[in-house]
Amino acid sequence: MGYAALSCLGDALDATEEFLRPVDRGLWLRLAVVVFFLSGGSGVGSLPNLSWQFPAGGFGEMPGTVPAGGLPVAQFDEFLPLVVGIAAAFALAGLLFTMAGAVMEFVLVDALRRESVSVRAMFREHLRKGLALFGFYLVVALVTAGPVAGLGVLFVLPALDAGGAALAVGVLVTGLAALVGGLLGALAYVFTVAFVVPTMLAEDRGLRSAWGRFWAVLWDNPGEFLVYLGIRVALLIAVGIVAGVVVGIAGAVLVIPFGIVAGVVFLAGGATLSTVTVLVLGVVAVLYVLVLLAVVALVQVPLKTFTRYYELLVLGDIDPELDLVSERREALRSGSL
Repeated sequence: MGYAALSCLGDALDATEEFLRPVDRGLWLRLAVVVFFLSGGSGVGSLPNLSWQFPAGGFGEMPGTVPAGGLPVAQFDEFLPLVVGIAAAFALAGLLFTMAGAVMEFVLVDALRRESVSVRAMFREHLRKGLALFGFYLVVALVTAGPVAGLGVLFVLPALDAGGAALAVGVLVTGLAALVGGLLGALAYVFTVAFVVPTMLAEDRGLRSAWGRFWAVLWDNPGEFLVYLGIRVALLIAVGIVAGVVVGIAGAVLVIPFGIVAGVVFLAGGATLSTVTVLVLGVVAVLYVLVLLAVVALVQVPLKTFTRYYELLVLGDIDPELDLVSERREALRSGSL
């Protein structure tokens, strides 16, 4: 007997092609909005290194430039509230972005089920379930990071003064805990997004109830999901390579106009790091990242669509009661498309 995790690969590719072709600009743009929130962090680590190359002699003795010894304490204190404010704003934005992404997980699955996308209507419809998923994200983060932080306090900090073998043991214990916690957290995240979210939609369940329903399926079919995990890793690597190449090319192209704007802002401010200049340069940097992520989201539309179709087809093959794309599956396998 073959594995659904293997047999559904071709069906997922065909389903993606049928859904996205011929190209409907409106459909692609709406899906790009959804994917933007699902993959905001994809490829961010591959952003090009933005290092400004000034002339060897610098700009001379311009007033307000940073001295070689660093900023005086008074000047540092002047920037501290701005730095704290920016950090707090980014933290809040990150939480809101993650919360929106949790809702968008349901929007994407529902869009593939209905074969149509209405971002605002679907977002409102699935807001409650998305908030539950967001809460799950926070719990997983706390559960995985909490013990690691505790072990670090118990083993690493006391061993800093002792050094040697005690420090090595502390780092090893904490590192192993971080590895195990990270793997368990990753498994919980993958299974929840890939299979529990569709289960919540298929039977209109809450998160906890859906996990219980899916756990029975997982328990009865461990081999299927082990094969799925292997293929998931391979797909993750492949998608990561594609996203990395896109980010590199798009980042190199976009850095030119944004770099020119940043240079003009810097020079217009007298080539000084004043509060206003730093704030405007920060806005330019944020806009650069957002535009880059928007480009990546558009390119990732077929990648995310394929991945989600694959997971839905696997789940439906293993348990037909949880099949959200039965009509698409039947049309593909009957050759009527």
